[in-house]
Amino acid sequence: MISAAIVFFNGCCYLTKQGIGLIRYQSRATPIDKMLKGGDASPRMREFLSRVGDIRSFAIDSLGLKRNKNYSKYLRVDRGYMVDVVVASKDDSFDQYRWWFPIVGSVTYKGFFDRKDAEKEARKIEKRGAYDLHIGRADAFSTLGFFSDPVYSFMIDYSVYDLASLIIHEQTHATVYVKNQTQLNEEIASFVGDVGGLLYIKERFGEGSEQYRMAVLSKEDYTAYINLMRSLYTELKALYGGDAPRERKLLEKERIFAEFRENISNSYDSIFKTPRYEALKSAKLNNAVIASRMTYNLDMSLYYELYEKRGGDLKAVVSDLKGLKKVKKNHKEHLRHLIF
Repeated sequence: MISAAIVFFNGCCYLTKQGIGLIRYQSRATPIDKMLKGGDASPRMREFLSRVGDIRSFAIDSLGLKRNKNYSKYLRVDRGYMVDVVVASKDDSFDQYRWWFPIVGSVTYKGFFDRKDAEKEARKIEKRGAYDLHIGRADAFSTLGFFSDPVYSFMIDYSVYDLASLIIHEQTHATVYVKNQTQLNEEIASFVGDVGGLLYIKERFGEGSEQYRMAVLSKEDYTAYINLMRSLYTELKALYGGDAPRERKLLEKERIFAEFRENISNSYDSIFKTPRYEALKSAKLNNAVIASRMTYNLDMSLYYELYEKRGGDLKAVVSDLKGLKKVKKNHKEHLRHLIF
């Protein structure tokens, strides 16, 4: 599941088109309270909307995330995701292409409501040099409090854990955002979303529940997936930093990808506990794909160490993370000082 703090401001044409798309969606959203008070919602829809409200309250009251109107509205859409996201990385390194936006600074992704616009942007970058391109899908995005972010109709099919993790992830963006620090922001949101989602399941259903068991399996599989991506990243980064000619590096890169897919095909059941990541057996991999995953999960140990330091109190960790907005540089070093 991909989710990102995508801000739709970059030049007049981009601002106009994406801004119109955003406003169009926002204007169609219906307050959840109104839907619950009416008699038209089905029992399944009412359960979903009530669950969203409960997760929202948990994020605010139990985790200390920002209190605003996010996820207080519902929006019906005609597809199973919200935006297409363009990511680019050099084909012989993990140097990512960056876009600059007013207010939030530079970021390593750019979102579009129309797939054709995303493809056009990818082609434009491709002409500027030797880049690996990836167009991913974002289930949701944060407008960082500038608008009231809704929940979308396709989310009714999410597991409770996935729904909780996503809402908490995006609400973390609205609570903690450090300008020009894409990776830091996404790592923080991923950590709070993953841990907060599991805490929500534990509190609402209990550790002995089937919901909690499935949430743990989901989190364990995601951790296994990220560890695989991190191993690829480490191996390829060593390759790119070596003295071999560029052509040799590119050939070796493809060999590493082929070996990775073969390993997944032969060992899937010993790595994963659910079928969720079977697509890896034939995945089209490149530097942009791997770099995008590492943007969210390159170095998570620091946050877990802080979580342990705070005695498993995620609300206390969130309070620490809020303080990063006052730190001008060396943000991770600041967190390390809180631990040691």
